[in-house]
Amino acid sequence: MGDRRRSPGFRGGRGPPDRGGRGPPPAERGGYKVLCVSSLHLKASDDVVRDTLYREYKKYGDISVRVMHEPDERVAYVYFRNFDDARDAKHAKGRIILFDKPAIVEAVYESASREEYEGGREAGGGRPHS
Repeated sequence: MGDRRRSPGFRGGRGPPDRGGRGPPPAERGGYKVLCVSSLHLKASDDVVRDTLYREYKKYGDISVRVMHEPDERVAYVYFRNFDDARDAKHAKGRIILFDKPAIVEAVYESASREEYEGGREAGGGRPHS
């Protein structure tokens, strides 16, 4: 699976944007196959984080886990093969405890493709060319 980089226009690529009038509600957006786990305990090594997340989420389907070091924090991504497995895992395990500290689990919603994004220009939407 490809490396999912954070994009500035999507709150660092984690979870839905703040609901302050920006962004569509989750029902209008694509689903999610990725969970982002943040607020990881500093004493938990990358291997411990990876092993713990694998053990907790593997029962919901085929997964892979990546730990990334962002400029201001360390986060882990749990990648699922399908939307249903990711949704079931998020609802069943919405919080993970590492070294007595709860980590935050957020869904990473899929965004519109470039064609869908730029295709809306004809209808008055989309991004204008500069």
